[in-house]
Parts: sequence; C-alpha cells; structure tokens
Amino acid sequence: MNRLVFQQATIFDPDSKTYTNNQTIVIANDEFVWIGPDSEFTTEDGDIITELEGKLVFPGLIDAHVHLGATTAVDWAKERMRSKDGRYHYLALKHAQDHLKAGFTTLRDVGGSPDWGAPLRRVLAEGMFPGPRILVAQQTLGQFGNQEKFGPREWIEANAKNDIAAGPYGVIEAVRDRKATGSDLIKTMTTGGVLHGQESQLDRSLWTEEELEAMVTEAHRLGMRVAVHAHGLHGIIKAAKAGVDTIEHGSFMNEEAAELMKQQGIILVPTQASEFSSKDELMDQLAPEVREKTIAVDKAMIENHRMAYEKGVKIACGTDAGVPGNPHGTSARELVLYVKHLGMTPAEAIATATITAAEALGLQDQIGTIEAGKTADLVILKKDRDPLQEISILEDVQNILCVVKSGKIVIEKGKIIMN
Repeated sequence: MNRLVFQQATIFDPDSKTYTNNQTIVIANDEFVWIGPDSEFTTEDGDIITELEGKLVFPGLIDAHVHLGATTAVDWAKERMRSKDGRYHYLALKHAQDHLKAGFTTLRDVGGSPDWGAPLRRVLAEGMFPGPRILVAQQTLGQFGNQEKFGPREWIEANAKNDIAAGPYGVIEAVRDRKATGSDLIKTMTTGGVLHGQESQLDRSLWTEEELEAMVTEAHRLGMRVAVHAHGLHGIIKAAKAGVDTIEHGSFMNEEAAELMKQQGIILVPTQASEFSSKDELMDQLAPEVREKTIAVDKAMIENHRMAYEKGVKIACGTDAGVPGNPHGTSARELVLYVKHLGMTPAEAIATATITAAEALGLQDQIGTIEAGKTADLVILKKDRDPLQEISILEDVQNILCVVKSGKIVIEKGKIIMN
C-alpha cells in the first residue's frame, strides 16, 4: 500500500503542550511509521504527498463519555416508549459520524445497548462505514432494587436486564456476562443521577464496599476498566477506595476525594458540557425536583472540578453527549469550559482530549499522540487560526480541513469520505 505523507506540518505534542514546525508525518497501513524534520525525510516510490504549508496538526481527539443512542430529548422516557429498538442502531451510527466530523476519532460509550453497541464497534472497525473508534460499556451495571427504578411496573420489568443479583458473587457473574456479550468496559453507578427520576438521590450511595470491590477486581482480571457515575461525595469516595479507573461527573467531590483520586491515579471525567441550567427553554420542561438537582450540580461542578484540577487530579475529556442541551458532534465545547471554568490553558484542555483521555481508556500505547508505532489518527486545521490562542475555534467544524482515522482520510472539508 502506498504511504500517506504530510509535509510542512506544525505538530502539536500534548505531552509538552507545544508545537514543532516543519515536520513530515509518514503513515503506512494504519500507523505512523516516521515523524521528523522535513529536511530528513526520504521519499519512496508511490508516496502520496500532501504539502500542508504550516497547517496545524493534532492527534485525533477523544471523548471519554458519550451516549450514542441518546438524542438530547428532555422527555427521553416518552421518546423511548414511542420508538422501536431498531431506530437506535441508526441513531448511534449517525451520532458517531457527527463526532468524527468534529475531529473526534475515538469515543467511549458509557451506557447504551448490546443490540447495537458491539455490532457498531465492529462495523466501524472493519470500515463498513466511516466512523470513530468506539469502546462500549453497553448496559450500565445496575444494583437490584435501587432507587433508579421508576414508572409503571411494565417499564420497570422491561428495563430489569440492567439489574444484577445482590452480593459479590452476583456482581462477578454480571461482569462476566458483560464481557461475554461484547462490552469493552464496565460502567456502573455509586450514586443517583440528575435526570433519573423522582427517587434518584445524588447523595445516596449505591453498592456495598464488598460488591464494588468484587466488581473492580473481576473486571480488571478480565482486562476491563471500570467507569463509575458518581455525583455525591460518599459515592465518589467509595468508588475511589475500590480502585475504579475513572469517575464520571464527580460533582460534589471535596479535597479528601480529590487527594484520594490523585493518590490512586484515578482519572476524573467532568462532563461539564452536560450543564444546561442557564438554558431556560430546557429548564422549563423539567420536573421540579430534577430542576433543583440540575441547578445544584451545575454550580458544584464548576467549583469542585476547578479544585480537583488545582490539586493535580488527572482530567480526561468527557461530555455526556446525548443528554439534553448537549448534541453529538459538539464535544469541543467541553474543552472551552475547561479553560473558562477550571482555569486550564488551551493546550492543557486539548491534552485532556488526547493524551489523558487515551490513558483513561487504557489506549495510551495506541492513540493520543503523534508518534511512530501508534495508530494514525489526525486532525488537520486550517492555518489562519490557532486553538492554543483561541480554543473556541475547535467548536466550528469549518475550521477542520481534514480528519485521518487509522491511516485513512475520513473527513475532508466537513464531508465524509467513503474509502
């Protein structure tokens, strides 16, 4: 196969958080095989060479927390009741491609369906359709009898497949079941959620310590990472003590929780883009108790995530894309909020969506930086604007000239390329 060569590139390194000018990038098959100064490059017969004339080149971006089957509907339960299951296969594909157009070449879906999760991962990996690389948790691992169950009995029974038997052995069996049905990772919850209904309490802790420890131990034994939804403080601390890999949301964390996460090497996935308390048209549609939780969480996230960042907790980009007010394909907004709310530099914010997000997914040896031997994922920007000076330019897909995923050009000037 002919090599794909980009010359005169200005490459961003998320480790040093700096640019290197006048670089050549050589891609063969799906890997970077050589990166170095233009002056040291040796051409080979058949090379397909593109002169970038100083255009900015970034590693493919990563969103570590999406829900590809979710449509941003506020009344999501009503929408779900009026939809056939097959609809979500097509929605998930479309949403994945929306992210790809925005420069996100890898996604971690943390709560979907085995009906489309593992199959979508495979067809995208095989190149049947252009799309990002995806890791899937599929069904969230739910505690039997927890307060997340609401609505008519028929609805509860229809969703009972998320429930698992109580106790460490029940948890172990459920982890093995998720592995057998194609999940890449385990997603669970140690607290209630914001949009999850009347009885869902953010400060109520789910799982016993023994159950959570059994879940983490078995998942790690099977080569699976564990992502934990946790808003309330007690649930955050319990998850951290159990040795989970990432904590999602972390809204009401304090300095003790931040220090514990730092010591354990646990990565925070903030999902600040899920904030919508400032959007009156959405807030007006919420039930009173959900509106109250939304306001409290949005305020707490800003303050506590900034504290965690200042304490040195590792942060990986994750948006909760698909929840109300948070459309797929807009994940760069999360990086803008890290600069605005947490005090990051633009370069630090971009690092959360590259090198640190790759670590959160356990793929740091494969993606996240532009290095020989790694999978060739690239985002090439137009030359006239620099996201290190103006992070918001990443929100506009018109500023993206080209996206390369696994060594192939998949997006060019906003349009999907069928290879």
